[in-house]
Amino acid sequence: MSFWLPQTFREVTAGRWLVRPEPDPAEMELTGLSTDTRTLQAGQAFCALVGPNFDGHDFLQKAVDAGSPLLIVQREDAVQTLDLRGAYVLLVDDTLGALGRLAAHYRRGFAARVIAITGSVGKTTTRQMIHAVLGTAFRGIASPHSYNNHIGVPLTLLSVRPTDRYVVVEAGTSAPGEISRLARWIEPDIAIITHIGPAHTDKLIDTDTIAREKASLLSHLRDDGLAIVNGDSEPLRPHLKPLRSLITFGQTAECDLRLTDYQPTPHGAQFEINERASYMLPTLGRHSATNAMAAVAVGRHMNLTDEQIAEGLKQVELPAMRLQTQRCGAGEKAVTIINDAYNANPDSMTAALGVLAEHPAAGRRIAVLGDMLELGSQEQAAHQQVGKALVKHAFDLVICIGRRMQAARERAAERLGPQRVHGFDQWSGDLPARIADLLQAGDVVLIKGSRDTALERLVPAIEARFGTSASVSETKNGS
Repeated sequence: MSFWLPQTFREVTAGRWLVRPEPDPAEMELTGLSTDTRTLQAGQAFCALVGPNFDGHDFLQKAVDAGSPLLIVQREDAVQTLDLRGAYVLLVDDTLGALGRLAAHYRRGFAARVIAITGSVGKTTTRQMIHAVLGTAFRGIASPHSYNNHIGVPLTLLSVRPTDRYVVVEAGTSAPGEISRLARWIEPDIAIITHIGPAHTDKLIDTDTIAREKASLLSHLRDDGLAIVNGDSEPLRPHLKPLRSLITFGQTAECDLRLTDYQPTPHGAQFEINERASYMLPTLGRHSATNAMAAVAVGRHMNLTDEQIAEGLKQVELPAMRLQTQRCGAGEKAVTIINDAYNANPDSMTAALGVLAEHPAAGRRIAVLGDMLELGSQEQAAHQQVGKALVKHAFDLVICIGRRMQAARERAAERLGPQRVHGFDQWSGDLPARIADLLQAGDVVLIKGSRDTALERLVPAIEARFGTSASVSETKNGS
């Protein structure tokens, strides 16, 4: 029986028909499932999810108008005034739970290899790297955007096509128990854990708790599954003992795949594994090269050649605002922006500062940093840690934005001097222009902060002063 029959949906969700038109729904095949009427395509089922700030039942008529033949609802009253136009309606206890059950059932039936990624930092970039590597030989998909939660993971699994050989799924968490819930649906063939560090410590408390949460992904590996784990993360080690098949990657001597050389280039970086295999990346940072080794491990496990793996890594498309390099202006008058403003925690902030320190800059190196959020009781210490990194690298100019970042600013100013450290406790409309005025031709500027600080708002002001031009990756690719 095809999964995409309405009768299968009813059986898997234990729902009941509110509206069951003719012909028999068991004979009418769906083309997929959607939770968003803005992207819903004719023939797809519509699942009306309910959240704290939205209710999918408000869009049922739009779903019918867009050509959905099946509505999955948890509110019977929401259907009473609809013009169903032949659509049928399935009532379930909880639409979110139904979405998860459908995804888990579908996952057990498809042939694609399921590769799941979690970790404190580097999940999305590692996902892109694996997708690029495997895409040189196979047809497959990866989680779009940051589809790494209880909605995004089921939708990713449900989008797998019969001809796909793999799906790369990102699994995120901000509270205990979330990874285990996702992993029960995913049942990974390959489970990857990137670096473990302080993130979401308002709920996950400390790195041991974070490691336990992330490692719960490994408990749901299939019997013949493979774990690929960052061997430099000490808190993970107690969780690796029960594993049957394990590959570690990192920079320490004990790792199976070791980063033995790293060299930044004008268009990214070149790195070496175990003093033998050499690869190129269109992104900066030792941490990026370390995460790329996980992609190498996946490629080798799926019998790709080193040539295929190398070609895939060269073609990695970076997610927006994750170490994205852009030149504003032309020639010697240009300013280079390293836009890493998508999000931040102490480890990713330290890694990004390392990227800035190693950049082959002709002019000044400047760090523009915003607050790190969701750190709970570790907030003060975490920002002080960033201050130590600023002192270590002795950047030419440091600009701190937000009251939390004051702790880093004070630490940096003690050693670098107040003339090299500027602070702004809160955002204002003229702040982007004021910061742009502090820059000079030839500067390399790192922009990084937590998502809610939205530091990418600085970029237009820098472009307005120095001019716009293609990103480094676009220039490299000749587009």
